[in-house]
Amino acid sequence: MANTIDKREARVKAAVSLKEGDRVPFAPKIGTAYAQAGGISQYELYFDYRNMKQGIINFLKRYEPDLYWQTAAYPANVLEVLGTTAIKWPGATCGLPLNMGHQIVNHELMLQDEYDEFLKNPSEFFMQKVFPRKNSKLAGLSKISFSNVIEFGHFAGMAPFADPEVRSALLSLMFAGEETVKWLSACDELAKVAVEMQTPLGCIIGQPTPYDMLADNLRGFTELPIDVIEVPDKVLAAIDVMTDFALKGIHAIKAMGLQYVFMPLHGGTDDFMSNETYAKFYWPSLRRVIDEIVKLEMTPYIFLEGKYNTRFDIIRDVPAGKCIYMFEQVDIAKAKKALSDTVCITGNMPTASLIYGDKQEVVDDTKRMLEDCAPGGGFIMDCSIVCDHYKEENMDAWYETTMDYGKY
Repeated sequence: MANTIDKREARVKAAVSLKEGDRVPFAPKIGTAYAQAGGISQYELYFDYRNMKQGIINFLKRYEPDLYWQTAAYPANVLEVLGTTAIKWPGATCGLPLNMGHQIVNHELMLQDEYDEFLKNPSEFFMQKVFPRKNSKLAGLSKISFSNVIEFGHFAGMAPFADPEVRSALLSLMFAGEETVKWLSACDELAKVAVEMQTPLGCIIGQPTPYDMLADNLRGFTELPIDVIEVPDKVLAAIDVMTDFALKGIHAIKAMGLQYVFMPLHGGTDDFMSNETYAKFYWPSLRRVIDEIVKLEMTPYIFLEGKYNTRFDIIRDVPAGKCIYMFEQVDIAKAKKALSDTVCITGNMPTASLIYGDKQEVVDDTKRMLEDCAPGGGFIMDCSIVCDHYKEENMDAWYETTMDYGKY
């Protein structure tokens, strides 16, 4: 038992290095399914991460994954305190059922004619415009400015802090800070549980790609593609700003001592943009972040959401044997053929099958993926999207089939 974690780490490391280990690593990206494994509701998970502890223990003991995934759930207590409007979570506040996960709301938090204001002073723009628009209880931040620091202007700038709305916003930030500390402490506690159970830490924290940072947090996913056509130079300038933020985020993750950096790619699918647009607006900044992760001797764990069947020639331009590409909807056999000398591939096992399918369907899909992807190494068994629910008999079948047929 003492060296189980070492064997699992070596197994994954071999796959990342495009080699065969003793068997194909089994590393399902589990989200709030830990709630199901522990017999609690999604609501109980969102409002106190510590409620997941028994579910994590149960899941790791039963399925022996080669990496531990941190639950992809927002801290509901923080959202409640801030009055967040960009996310919905289970419970009375948003009206979602107690056993449903969160939903992201597409928001236009920066108007197209505000690019210049954002580019001039991004930090002030976030404080005065984005935070108040995203969180109803932070409306008072729109009245604060630190731009006048000359002589009497510096002291006059303190006046807004007497405004009741500003004071309310500051109190909300203080309370949110207290709840955030509790949330982070719970995350640390659960990660320690995984390590104690000899499960290596996988994706504990993520860093979005710069294009998606701009879409997620400012312009919105239906609005940014329009900007690409109407104001392309301003989009590129804003992506540069986001790239700087992302690079700082990478260094923060390095300081935490983590090995894997999760990068979900929302906006780069075949359906959302052409290869020409991808090569100009999406890939260059993403590649800069990938290079920085590799330079810091960490592993980019990149989730290529949606369809990515037309991008192989572009996305293979990364350091060989250093990255993991996780696919959602792709011809996995073609992906293996196109990328086998460059990146470790994973994902693509239909999560819907684990939730709604039958046992034999899961067995057949698992065998097919092993036949297409396992030879030569460079493959990790994983599902197509984050798993928040599952049928036990299907999860059992997936795990057992991988163990039986995934040996080298």
